[in-house]
Amino acid sequence: MNIRMAVAHIADSRIDFLERRMPLVEEELQAIDWLRSEFRPVESEIICSPQDANGFAQQVNAYKASSLVIHLPIWGNPIFAIRLANQLSLPLLLLGNGRPETSSMVGILGAGGALDQIGKAHFRVFDHCEEENRARVRAFARAAAALAELRGQTLGLFGGGALGIFTTVADPAQWQRLFGVDIQFIDQAEIIQTAESLPTEEVKRHLHWFRQRLGKISFSGLFQPPVLEKQVRSYLATRQLAERYQLDFTGVKCQPELSDGYVCQCVAHLLSNSTLDADGKKEITIHACESDADGALTMQVMHLLSGGQPVALMDLRWFNRVTGLWTLANCGAIPPAFAATQKDPSGLSAFHMEAHAFGRGGGGAIPGTVTPQPVTLGRLCRKDGEYWMAIVRGEVITPAPSEAGLVTPAFPKAVVRSAAGEDFLSVFGSNHIHMISGNLEEELIAFCRLAGIRYQVW
Repeated sequence: MNIRMAVAHIADSRIDFLERRMPLVEEELQAIDWLRSEFRPVESEIICSPQDANGFAQQVNAYKASSLVIHLPIWGNPIFAIRLANQLSLPLLLLGNGRPETSSMVGILGAGGALDQIGKAHFRVFDHCEEENRARVRAFARAAAALAELRGQTLGLFGGGALGIFTTVADPAQWQRLFGVDIQFIDQAEIIQTAESLPTEEVKRHLHWFRQRLGKISFSGLFQPPVLEKQVRSYLATRQLAERYQLDFTGVKCQPELSDGYVCQCVAHLLSNSTLDADGKKEITIHACESDADGALTMQVMHLLSGGQPVALMDLRWFNRVTGLWTLANCGAIPPAFAATQKDPSGLSAFHMEAHAFGRGGGGAIPGTVTPQPVTLGRLCRKDGEYWMAIVRGEVITPAPSEAGLVTPAFPKAVVRSAAGEDFLSVFGSNHIHMISGNLEEELIAFCRLAGIRYQVW
């Protein structure tokens, strides 16, 4: 993700007083070297006049920044922040230091109060030296860049709503208004037509690569080698169609038309959300099951905020009220990176294939268990037509057989410990939830604030 940050250094318009305080300013300019090394921002000179602010605004517009940090090393005239905010209309953060001799806090409060009065939303960080505050600055920068990158993107939805799951269907006009994202609807027949027209040698190469890297493949019933070949063809077709239609992320209905009439789309789901295929390392193209539009959007947001990590779509299958553990599962596949090890960074060897639990077209599901790791769960939900985001910090644990055995054996799964309990169940707005490795809480909060969306954290 391309983070294009601008940093404006605001100070006092009283030049004689500013000159006496210049040693403090220089110390604080040097103290934010950590920001320079991480983001390489475009920076202003010391802004101490309206003309300085206007000139830097023009520079930032030419740079096409995704966010603006107004740095107040000492007291600075609040009107300079107003001028920059009005001319740039960028996500805005006020940054100060915790030193009492600098009057930086006074400057942030003056600028922040002025921005509040004119209705300019902003973030405030009063002491950039504290690591938790630096993390908030990073989260702000990533969220601003993700929102900027999201605008103008296209979700390709193959097929309509699946299985009557109402929460998978979104309003294209609302998406354009809130996120600037387009939805392009494509018939699932294009997957079949493209899949069946692929060169045999290309399909064989990808099929051989895939079979060599899975832990094992157990053919039985409707799941036979020709059907697995159709699953690989489906992946290659979806990849090709995403390129043809210039799709940034995708959702495929699958059930029941493809799962009954052609083949289950689990291999396409797994490999699209992977960083690797037979052609080597590749960019992830977020792929959501069951044409889940809000799920795909949540996954794309998490993917962008994390700098490109894989994201899983899971069902909330069971909450054990005694142990407080959540069992999550997907009906056929998750990104293999969730089972990565030092021996196999791809994670593919931790998964195997077996006959799917449903689908007259045949096809294999790809079960496996997510390895222990910290995770963040999230989902864009809607209530009375308004979006809100659920954010859950959790820890994947090694499940006891009694926990893992309660989920359909053909489904990949994760057992998660978190602070969410029955209070979560009473308000959560979907059966689907999305999982990413690591702690993305601050980034998701920042994204919601910038997008004007309510959120709740567990």
